[in-house]
Amino acid sequence: MRKIIISLTIIVAMGFVTQSCFDGLNDFTYDGPPVVEFSNLSHDNASWTSVGAHWSAVIEGDDPDAAIQVALVGPHQAEDNEISYYVADQLYRDTDANRLRVEQPDHDEWELMETTAEEGVDYNILDGGVITIPANSSFGSLSMELTPTEDVELFIVLEERDLAPSENYKFFRVNISPEAAE
Repeated sequence: MRKIIISLTIIVAMGFVTQSCFDGLNDFTYDGPPVVEFSNLSHDNASWTSVGAHWSAVIEGDDPDAAIQVALVGPHQAEDNEISYYVADQLYRDTDANRLRVEQPDHDEWELMETTAEEGVDYNILDGGVITIPANSSFGSLSMELTPTEDVELFIVLEERDLAPSENYKFFRVNISPEAAE
């Protein structure tokens, strides 16, 4: 009986000792400056993934009010924050790191990617190029109307305005196609 009590005491003591080694392990608090980044797409007919350091979505069919979500990374802000964005004519994909870039990488491993969607034909921007994240909120959204006539692609880039964009997810790649035949 004495061996059992000693063994249990040692096991309990080891539990307390090892628990202190893991304090703070689940603390995922971001303590850097607040930034914004694309998070996901709000669309019933979309499949989206995070590829490298950008989001990529495939959308089928027309949608009068598609939305791409933008997230605040950091504490809620007391005032509304506006974020600017633009549709890039072209971007470069750094194939070494699988990252999109505005500028051409200075090595040979890159691919030129061009927007093939035409504004006014395949899509319309509904918010004038400005996204608002309301005060005390974590999300805002980029609103657009999708009217694809063929398979097209566009690249959206966040720009600094009230908050800087995160380098991790400031690009969003959208593949749009007419509704699939049934």
